[in-house]
Amino acid sequence: MSKISIVIPVFNVERYLARCLDSCINQTFSDIEILIVDDCGSDSSLQIAQHYADKDCRIRIIHNPHNLGTFNARLEGIKHALGEYLLFLDSDDYLELNACEIAWGKILKNTPDTCTISANEDLRPDIVFFGMRYEPPTWQRVSPKVITKSLRNEEILYEVFAHCATPPWHICAKLYKASRIALTRDLIVAHMGENSRLTMAEDVLKSFYICALSTSSIGIKDKLYVYCSSDTSITRKIDAQTRDKKINDIARVIDEIKGLDSVPQVANNPAFKPAQAKTIRILRSVIELEYRYDSPKIASGGGGIK
Repeated sequence: MSKISIVIPVFNVERYLARCLDSCINQTFSDIEILIVDDCGSDSSLQIAQHYADKDCRIRIIHNPHNLGTFNARLEGIKHALGEYLLFLDSDDYLELNACEIAWGKILKNTPDTCTISANEDLRPDIVFFGMRYEPPTWQRVSPKVITKSLRNEEILYEVFAHCATPPWHICAKLYKASRIALTRDLIVAHMGENSRLTMAEDVLKSFYICALSTSSIGIKDKLYVYCSSDTSITRKIDAQTRDKKINDIARVIDEIKGLDSVPQVANNPAFKPAQAKTIRILRSVIELEYRYDSPKIASGGGGIK
């Protein structure tokens, strides 16, 4: 078992994939596995991934039977991951080369000394937050807050979803304990089925589940994840058809967040109601912004959820 599994959904990213994989195989912390989830694109991404896999035995390629979309591709990655922790990486982004080393060191530093390895694993944090920077540096975006203080139980859901003005609910730039995120996957599949497709705001939904189920978190101020401007991202498109797809996805996520009232493992969290209310309010605002940005004059495009 590796310490960290890096899960990378891949679909038509031949221009960016080598940069992404180079940042993984050259990590200063080597006890990792790299899971490439092939989502059946039409370019040379799979050939590039296979070339890297032939050179590095830590790389495994998971082949989806057909295109599942990012939401389900990540769920597939969770199902196949063998690491103690998971890290999600978009294939058009990349990691700083010391990202895993710093994050794992933080975990060890915050694990109390105990007599057994299994006890150590139980006491390790469920989430490790860290920062992200944007590439190119001139790309103007509102940076979500990095939660560096240690949190327990309902403090996590409250801090991420109910307290921050710009919620750090992105699924990337975090480490997740594998056992916790496996439970998250099981609940999502039980509640939504195996074949739910989401493009926009799918981060929000997964993060809500994870934060509601987690019992401890720590944070690192270092910007270890590099979020890149990419013409493959749906958030960069501004045509009416793409806008309508974004809005439909966000509206579906709103419905799913409302429906969490019927998932007791989530709804019983004391911070559930304020977190749910604020999340729905923000997502409705994003929909309104999508309509306002329905103009060819807005060159930067869409809402701020990758």
